[in-house]
Amino acid sequence: MNHIRTVKWQATLVLLSVSIVAPIASAQSSAEPPSPEIAPLIQQTISRQRAAESKEQDYLFREDVNINKLRKECTWAPDCGGPTSAQRVSIPYQVLAYTTRKFEIFWLDGMRVARILPPCDDCGKGQWQNYVQDIPVSKDELAEENKRIDSEIAEAKALRAQGKDPSSPDAPPQILFSRMLELCAFSNPRRQIVNGRSTILLDFAWNPSAKPVSDNEAILQSFSGTVMIDEEDHGVQEVEGRFLTDVKLSGRNIRIRKGTRVTLTNVRVDAGIWLLSTLEARGEARYFSFALDGDGHIFVGLYRKFRTSTRILP
Repeated sequence: MNHIRTVKWQATLVLLSVSIVAPIASAQSSAEPPSPEIAPLIQQTISRQRAAESKEQDYLFREDVNINKLRKECTWAPDCGGPTSAQRVSIPYQVLAYTTRKFEIFWLDGMRVARILPPCDDCGKGQWQNYVQDIPVSKDELAEENKRIDSEIAEAKALRAQGKDPSSPDAPPQILFSRMLELCAFSNPRRQIVNGRSTILLDFAWNPSAKPVSDNEAILQSFSGTVMIDEEDHGVQEVEGRFLTDVKLSGRNIRIRKGTRVTLTNVRVDAGIWLLSTLEARGEARYFSFALDGDGHIFVGLYRKFRTSTRILP
């Protein structure tokens, strides 16, 4: 009889332990997965980003650069709103001067070409997502601009033959996220859902052991912030940061004032391919012929597959 009671008591203990373990296991299974290790994530993202940047040569796309000169109080106020800002406005957003340049970007003979488009008064009305629109170009305007491109391509080929950099300082600034990932150190991983996609956020700053090979790369020595990486594609979704010190490089052709903020956002143009969508900056800076004294915006869009060996485009 005692033996039977002992068996029943043991069975009761087993059932009780199962009933306690089951909820724990259920809670563990529904918990958020741990954040990925930083080093493998960055290496995978560098590889995917390099592939995406090389694929840019397969696309023809639009790029608009807008620069607003603002009141100083608004330039440096953290909560001064603007045409594309969702922030509250505590200081009036007053534009003192406004400039805009519109480009059509494509690759020709292995070189990135920025074809200047004529002004378009009716383009850009509405929200920024719909800002980049087709601009009609007459045959005469196209012929004149293609003549300029022919001249610049010839000069660039001559420079390349001499082993020199053929890029033009008048071209819109281009950001290579893959190189930024190589030059920075990362910390504090966390997961967030952005536009319905699982995204890993990392804090970044210049890696003291990195060696910049150009002034463009040296800019990053003063820049830190947050990078957002799409967890499925390992593509860079967004980079947001600010300059912690003044920057003076390239004989003062590159000048950035401490506190200048920059946000770069990529768009998924194809599976695994994330390319630039917007660049927004607030502060004071000069990058060769591009000057910022207030806020600036680069809107990129209308990506469409295109490869050509001729400068005449429809």
